[in-house]
Amino acid sequence: MATRLTTAARRGIARPKVAHRARRAGREALTSAIPLLLPALAIYALFSLLPIFLTFWLSFTDSRGLNTSASFVGLSNYGRAAADPIVWQSLVHTFQWLLGHLLMAGGLGLILALAVSRLRLTRVVFRTAFFLPHLVSLAVVGVIWANIYDPFYGLLNTALDRLGLGALSQGWLSDPLLVLFSVNVASSWQGFGLYMLLFIAGLQNIDHSLYEAAEIDGANGWQQLWYVTLPGLAEVMTFVVSLAMINGLKGFATVFVMTNGGPFYQSELITTYIYRLAFSMQDHGLAAVLCVLLSTLAIGITVVFNHWRGRLAR
Repeated sequence: MATRLTTAARRGIARPKVAHRARRAGREALTSAIPLLLPALAIYALFSLLPIFLTFWLSFTDSRGLNTSASFVGLSNYGRAAADPIVWQSLVHTFQWLLGHLLMAGGLGLILALAVSRLRLTRVVFRTAFFLPHLVSLAVVGVIWANIYDPFYGLLNTALDRLGLGALSQGWLSDPLLVLFSVNVASSWQGFGLYMLLFIAGLQNIDHSLYEAAEIDGANGWQQLWYVTLPGLAEVMTFVVSLAMINGLKGFATVFVMTNGGPFYQSELITTYIYRLAFSMQDHGLAAVLCVLLSTLAIGITVVFNHWRGRLAR
């Protein structure tokens, strides 16, 4: 018994020594890693942290350009933003754009993933064909779809005329009620391929025995979709939704190329209005306020979405 007590005592004495050595090794590893991390930290601070700080500082100034002096104006720019109707209009359009991109690009990606996954021999061909638009830059997509929407020689109106549906021909980019939807279709066409591939990857991870069990229980195709496929895609769906929201908030290039926010600001987004204020009107203070607003909006959506995703995971 005395020998056992002595061994236990030795173990109790050894444990603090081991913990002390582990802490010391951790500190030494961190100290030796700091010189290696400094170049990366310097680049991150220069190209990420410094622009964020300068943007926040500009929102409190009356800056009109690099060659002009700027004075501190407090919350004046924030008051101007709150009183500007175009800011509120562009904010509403941004939410509409985000929701439209999520439904059209994400929904089309899910539908095509379900269709392509049922194919046998031509699965790779269709998967590649549907993914190709994602490889095209948004600026090129804007040029292509601007020609498709052309009211005189565009492919869409020409096809409607040939089918005897000329009454449905529209000025797709000149009608204030259609322009935002029309541009969003072009942007969603460029983005649905990525979401389709993500959904296909999720479908491949669903255990096939679940479908066999559902068939034995007498479930039809719609019931298998609702009770097996969609629950099996829950994690992929949350990722696709988060990615679609991020891409929705970044809607700039397509709108800028196709309409430049027109007509009459009916396709103006927060991002395009920031560009107009900063580079056309040289109102850097108000543009910085909208940058802060957009960043706050993105952070808020991310926090709410992560909270919702965490509740689904429980």
